[in-house]
Amino acid sequence: MNGTALVTGAGGGIGLAVTHALQARGVQVTAADLKPVPESLAGLDGVHYHRVDLTDADELSGLVALVGDRLDHLVNAAGVAWFDRDGSALDLPEEVWARTMSINFDVTRRLTVALLPALRAGRGRSIVHVASVAGLRGMDSPLDAYQVSKAAVISLSRSLAIQLGPDGVRSNTVCPGSILTPMVAPLYEASPARRADMEARTPLRRIGSPEEVAEAICFLLSEAASFITGTDLVVDGGWTAQVK
Repeated sequence: MNGTALVTGAGGGIGLAVTHALQARGVQVTAADLKPVPESLAGLDGVHYHRVDLTDADELSGLVALVGDRLDHLVNAAGVAWFDRDGSALDLPEEVWARTMSINFDVTRRLTVALLPALRAGRGRSIVHVASVAGLRGMDSPLDAYQVSKAAVISLSRSLAIQLGPDGVRSNTVCPGSILTPMVAPLYEASPARRADMEARTPLRRIGSPEEVAEAICFLLSEAASFITGTDLVVDGGWTAQVK
């Protein structure tokens, strides 16, 4: 692939896996997250890690300035799901709703818009937003702030694909199912029965890995997907293919 990429949420989980996958393909990666630099990225050739609070307008602008005038690929992987605080929109605390929407959707929109001049000048001109199957389907137990934020990302991506297509800029989402990320792992550690139930409900009978999602993202960024835009690639082991 080569070229340059910006990956948000690179401090762990899917964002970290994407950063490694792109670096292995020869891409120069600007990696951003609020978390400290992961050990596996420290000193890694071709990766420049920055601690940034993307909900802060000045810090977001500073990151955009670091990227420069040309950018080939953008991966919006930053996101949160607060399983202990999120729930039904009928009685959800306003601060949980607002903060989730800010991190999962508003940051995605603001950063993408700010980077459009650099993406238009780039060679790959490809964007992948990490959404979720929760943005496509309801959940047994509602996490409405998370679900709505991811549905909004999916809708935004489709709109961007239509508007930016004439400029040759592609916009797609990846919608992971149950993936063993640092955000989800504690739930399964606390309840092995919950993990067993999810595995049993997934046709491939297992939980996915961040690396598997990263490979899907790299495909959508690559020239192999040069005629793919406005799509939502589901990476869920077949979970959403079922009617239950």
